[in-house]
Amino acid sequence: MRIFIDIGHPAHVHYFRNFIRIMESKGHKIFVSARNRPHVFELLKAYGIPYVNRGKGSDSAPGKILYLVKAWVRMFFWARKFNPDLFLDFGTIYPCLASMLLRKRHIVFEDTEDADLYMLFYMPFVNEVYTPACFEKNLGTKQKRFKGYMELCYLHDNYFTPDATVLEEAGLGKNDIFTVVRFVNWKAVHDIGYKGLSTEDKILIVKELEKYGKVFITSEIPLPEELKKYRLDLRPERIHHLMHFARLMLGESATMASESVILGTPAVYVDNLGRGYTRDLAKKYGDMFFFTPRHENVSSLLSKAKEILQSAEKKEEALEIRERILKDSIDVTAFM
Repeated sequence: MRIFIDIGHPAHVHYFRNFIRIMESKGHKIFVSARNRPHVFELLKAYGIPYVNRGKGSDSAPGKILYLVKAWVRMFFWARKFNPDLFLDFGTIYPCLASMLLRKRHIVFEDTEDADLYMLFYMPFVNEVYTPACFEKNLGTKQKRFKGYMELCYLHDNYFTPDATVLEEAGLGKNDIFTVVRFVNWKAVHDIGYKGLSTEDKILIVKELEKYGKVFITSEIPLPEELKKYRLDLRPERIHHLMHFARLMLGESATMASESVILGTPAVYVDNLGRGYTRDLAKKYGDMFFFTPRHENVSSLLSKAKEILQSAEKKEEALEIRERILKDSIDVTAFM
């Protein structure tokens, strides 16, 4: 089989990297197109996955439209030359024109309910959409559900073994308490109309967390001068190992919050709406704590963070929750 995979985000690399490795080992041919955005190319190179660059994109509305057209054209010509049997991606709209014109089967994975604009574009063109069972929208007859989370594509025990040498790489001792903090740029299509924590609140939160242990920040946006010394200097493919050993993950990323819980680390998740999978993890396992990014919530957010950081028992409970999640869920890569 010849499979054309489109990658639009660093998380997509993780979703498909084990699938690509396994399928190639069985003799199937894979073609990967990838968006030029932070860490995407780094991760593809780290995992030895060849790719073609489909461009950087734009933050402006006219720029997004122009990029879409360019990407459609590029992907059509790449696909026509590769001649795939199947198109596969995670909720991107860029392969749609090629799959339609070449009359090839097109499968999409999706877990973000508020990605309405993308779904509006791709639903008419795709054959099937696979979502976690907890996905809160009904997408019609094309939708198929699976019992698990996308993060299990790479954090399941079949693919992930925590590597404690990451602690030395980060300048940490075996018993050090630390927090991983994540800030996002709020420029995704599903973020339109929303904003995250203010600069003042970010500084306040980090300074308070530092009282209980070291703080590492990973950020999609430039950090203010006061926070630059906290920026994490670690290869992107090593971040999940570091998160496993953290006492706490606090941030604005739904993906990293869910990764954290699945890795056995409590998560304080800061967002305006949340996702079906973050609500599901919070309801079933109780290790995801949700706060909206308003200044008046910072005090309660910090109270929860400090409670977690001061309790070794919370970390032990979180590791037990990881085992429950693995027991309750399927191996998503095997399903794929």
